[in-house]
Amino acid sequence: MLLSWLIRRDTEPESDPLSLMQSYIQTDNPAYLALLINCYGDDLYHFLLKQTDPALAADLSQQSWLKVMEQKQQFAGHSSFKTWLFAIGRNLLLDEFRKQKRWLYEVNEELVAEDTSPDQLLEQQQNELQLQQLLLRLPLLQRETLLLQLEGFSLQQIAQITAAEPETVKSRLRYARQVLAKQFGGHDE
Repeated sequence: MLLSWLIRRDTEPESDPLSLMQSYIQTDNPAYLALLINCYGDDLYHFLLKQTDPALAADLSQQSWLKVMEQKQQFAGHSSFKTWLFAIGRNLLLDEFRKQKRWLYEVNEELVAEDTSPDQLLEQQQNELQLQQLLLRLPLLQRETLLLQLEGFSLQQIAQITAAEPETVKSRLRYARQVLAKQFGGHDE
């Protein structure tokens, strides 16, 4: 039994993102890139989708993976692969916003469970809309920092992605939370 586990373990592809990226850099084997896309493709797309429309999010996600292919030699391993990937995606998003001269947060309607009552559905939609409107009111850098934290990135990783100092990241998060707390608490103004 133990021997079969060891044999299977040896034949499985590497699952550590750093090892996968290093193997991709060394061999240029698209199988390693495919594994990375399977690991992080959805995360990157959803991060971009929270800040723009579905078509642009899909386009920027694909452009990000193309950049990974083009700039693979620039990955030095000083940060996690996911941090590097999200920095690429963020930069492409900011470039697109500059090009279009717009700084929007598009509303993303999520699918609702079939067993939800109409009243629950209405309340859920109102809460989601209210949160999205509150997020819209946040300055771009605060909104972006908050979304990255919700994506699971540490303060240090957010600092790397946004090219900001960790203290700046903390301040942006603090101000964003204060604004949201104030707005949630006093939205009847």
